Amino acid sequence: MTTSRFDLQDLKRRFWRISRVPVATLVVLGAVAFAGAIAGAWFAREGTVSGIFATINTWQQNPPVWLQVPATSKMYLLVPTIALVSVALAAIKISPQPQKWSRAVVVAIVLALTIRYVLWRSLATLNLTDPLNGIFSLGLFFLEMLLVFNTSIQLYLMLRMKDRRREADRMAVAVEAGNFTPPVDIFIPTYNEPAFILRRTVIGCQALDYANKKVYLLDDTKRPEIKLLAKELGCEYITRPDNIHAKAGNINHATGLTNGELIVVFDADFIPTKNFLTRTVGFFQNPEIALVQTPQSFYNHDPHLP
Repeated sequence: MTTSRFDLQDLKRRFWRISRVPVATLVVLGAVAFAGAIAGAWFAREGTVSGIFATINTWQQNPPVWLQVPATSKMYLLVPTIALVSVALAAIKISPQPQKWSRAVVVAIVLALTIRYVLWRSLATLNLTDPLNGIFSLGLFFLEMLLVFNTSIQLYLMLRMKDRRREADRMAVAVEAGNFTPPVDIFIPTYNEPAFILRRTVIGCQALDYANKKVYLLDDTKRPEIKLLAKELGCEYITRPDNIHAKAGNINHATGLTNGELIVVFDADFIPTKNFLTRTVGFFQNPEIALVQTPQSFYNHDPHLP
């Protein structure tokens, strides 16, 4: 067999593209292929696979007593849950401002209740009487488990939170004294948020106690009224010819058109406190810090208030 130089180069390019496929993608594709093979064998009534699912279905019909849903005659099954929730509420009452110990107690209780739910969901609720019902039941179950897994990761991250208020106090001294004031570009990406919401966000950003800043309204829908709003409020207006990669693409596009040393990104419905920049910019005096993320709070306007 003979191969031209062009063919070899083409093969190399194809191999390079394949080799650059993320590992996570390969894992997901492998899992889907494996699940498809099992489902195919189940539909084909392959003896071993069908026997395994029949056994699991038998377990589903007779779950352990401690996994059964509490009924009038089994109200005692609610006792552990009530006890755990009571402990969590007590921890919150004792420590209104989350501390390391109280956060660990609440997260541990939530994880315990989550594990209890996952065990009940996996051992007592699946419908595996036949392949068709089984595929839909298992599909819904695994989608739900993905959500549970994502939530569990958030709980883990909560345990790693650190109180950096004292560090912020120390770092803010140089900013307030004017010894460390790098130029800051404030990005407000928007797609279809109403002008009255953007108005409050822009005004809030302009009111920040930091002189060396510039506010940019990044409009991904090219709306004339938003351009007029930016002109009225005296902030910069940036748009782009397409919407590739949505919000991330909008921010990346604006990054190439601005030249601030630091970039702050606020969602279109955020209103920062006046000391936001003086409390965060100081952290960048440490050359090893490239990103600072802060807690956020949401508010809902009460229509009954004036």
